Amino acid sequence: MIKVKTIVGSIILFIYIFSFSSCSRKNQNLQLVEGFYNQLNHSNYSELSEFIGDSIKMIEGDYTMNYSKNDYYKFFQWDSVFTPKYEILAIKETDNKVEIKVSKICSRIKFLNQKPIISKEVIEIKNQKIYKIRNVEMDSDFKLWNTKKNEMVPWIKKNHPQLDGFINDQTKTGAENYLKAIALYKEYKN
Repeated sequence: MIKVKTIVGSIILFIYIFSFSSCSRKNQNLQLVEGFYNQLNHSNYSELSEFIGDSIKMIEGDYTMNYSKNDYYKFFQWDSVFTPKYEILAIKETDNKVEIKVSKICSRIKFLNQKPIISKEVIEIKNQKIYKIRNVEMDSDFKLWNTKKNEMVPWIKKNHPQLDGFINDQTKTGAENYLKAIALYKEYKN
């Protein structure tokens, strides 16, 4: 009888410890994702790089970008010039993946879209590092975005040829030229 109680007690203790560690891991993954977006908001790459592995894969539709840490740093520099602000609107973990709904606004998006972009993303984590971010849905006014882009790019090419190519230059200098192009185009339109 005592042996049965000991076995039952051991099983209960095992289940308790297992469920606690599983819950703890889930909280760690959610905190990892929240920390990643917090560092994006602060444009702090040295802290942000602690949240990703040696490489990170970003997927939007059929387009896949594989970044080494150095490549991601270059993208981060480009994106940071526009001073983005992210807000996590919803977050949950399912099947060891973190699903989020996130809002992003920055000077580029504000100009082209006139409102934040809301996206649903699935973030995969391995060894407590983010290694994949897959955008599964995006709420944006792409018609407005393309109209504004398709009006601005040729105008810049004609009137400020020194900035031509800014739209495809994903370097820090390219982003700075993008901001100059936006400012010049806004001035022209007003």
